[in-house]
Amino acid sequence: MAPSALLRPLSRLLAPARLPSGSPARSKFYVREPPHAQPNWPKVVLTFATTAFLWYKLITQHHEDVLEYKKRNGLE
Repeated sequence: MAPSALLRPLSRLLAPARLPSGSPARSKFYVREPPHAQPNWPKVVLTFATTAFLWYKLITQHHEDVLEYKKRNGLE
């Protein structure tokens, strides 16, 4: 049996993929611009409040860590 005869069934696996003919190439979904004239205020407030809370916690935790570091190393 010739080696080319053995590789012939595998050649389809190595060939580049093609779109099936007759299928639509358009996507089901489309992108539309968000309405900038009417912002989603509850989402804006929640985002800013969450950001402020996380900054508060970060600064508070940093302050506590600095005090703990000074206490452990006898700097205070």
